[in-house]
Amino acid sequence: MKQVFFNLPAEKREKIIRASLAEFGARDFEKAALDRIVEAAGISKGGLYEYISSKDELYLFIVEFSYTRLYDYLHASLEREGKSLPADLLERFAVVSRAAIDFYVAHPEMIGIIARTSRIDDGALAGKARAIFDEHFASIFDSAADDSLAFPKDRLVDLMKWILVKTRTDFLREMSSGAAISTVVARYIEEWDFILAVLRKGIYTGRRA
Repeated sequence: MKQVFFNLPAEKREKIIRASLAEFGARDFEKAALDRIVEAAGISKGGLYEYISSKDELYLFIVEFSYTRLYDYLHASLEREGKSLPADLLERFAVVSRAAIDFYVAHPEMIGIIARTSRIDDGALAGKARAIFDEHFASIFDSAADDSLAFPKDRLVDLMKWILVKTRTDFLREMSSGAAISTVVARYIEEWDFILAVLRKGIYTGRRA
């Protein structure tokens, strides 16, 4: 974003951000339109280009904005409840996945943006969005203990990232279906409980021959 954007009065800046969140949260990047953003923000398209260099730049700003809000919320939520992050990797995922639910429900446009980053066609843009995710993800999970893991921590973290993308996509689809929020939340918790139980115990009941 151009520096002039950050020099705008807070109210005007917030209008542009809110309009961008709504547009990118409701549509995949390729289908999102700057025309709808400027209409919702009450500015001209030429005016918008005074603040941005391209649609890609605005999109990445909004992706960063959404991830920052999410991870700030996660840290603040744990602090409010007087909790610290468990050292155990799976316990940490359990705590964080539950703490994220309230944010998902309160900010469906942001979870829409985050979930849709996995569907970007442009490889270079997708890579930049993924790098934003990786940086925020590392702020919580890099410090998890690895001394009791049976597999390399980096491989397990990659697996959990893949699962996280799936569960967020499922959550977004359920929210868009019109299902009751309580039902969506219950299914999300149930899915994570199942995933974590499988990862802890494996898929076999006993020793295989």
